[in-house]
Amino acid sequence: MKKVFYTTLCLVMLTMLCNSCSKEPINSNVEGHWQLLEFTTKADNQVHPCERIYYSIQLWVVEVAEKQGPQKLTSFRGRYQYDETSHTIEMAEMSTYDTPENSRPAETWELEPYGLNNVNTTFKVITSDKKYMTLESDYAILRFKKF
Repeated sequence: MKKVFYTTLCLVMLTMLCNSCSKEPINSNVEGHWQLLEFTTKADNQVHPCERIYYSIQLWVVEVAEKQGPQKLTSFRGRYQYDETSHTIEMAEMSTYDTPENSRPAETWELEPYGLNNVNTTFKVITSDKKYMTLESDYAILRFKKF
C-alpha cells in the first residue's frame, strides 16, 4: 500500500513540475523571430529595403542581427518590454554582447541599418499577427515577416 501511495505521489509531483515550467510568451503575436523586410524613415519618407536583417524577441530580451548579410553589421542585444494597454514595445539598452568585459552600448550610426536611431526606442504596434508585424517609432516604420 505504501509503495502505491509513494508512486502515485511521485507521478503527481512530476506532472505538476512539468506543467509549471513552461515559458509562455508575453504576446505571441509580437514575440518570436522576425525578418525585417524594410523600414521607412519618417523624416524623408524614404523606404530602406533590408537584406538578411533579423529581430529575435523573447521573454524580456531583443536581439538585432544581420545573418550572413552583405553589410557585416554588429549584432546587438537589449531589453524588451511590451505594454498591453498602450500596445507599445520598448527596446532599451541596446549593446554588444560578445563578453561582459567587452560589451559596449550601441552607437546610433550602428543601429540605423536596423531601423533604429537610439539605444532606447519605443514602438507603437500598428499590426501584428502570426505572419507579419508593423512597428512605428518617432524615427521609422518597420515592416517584418515572421520566420
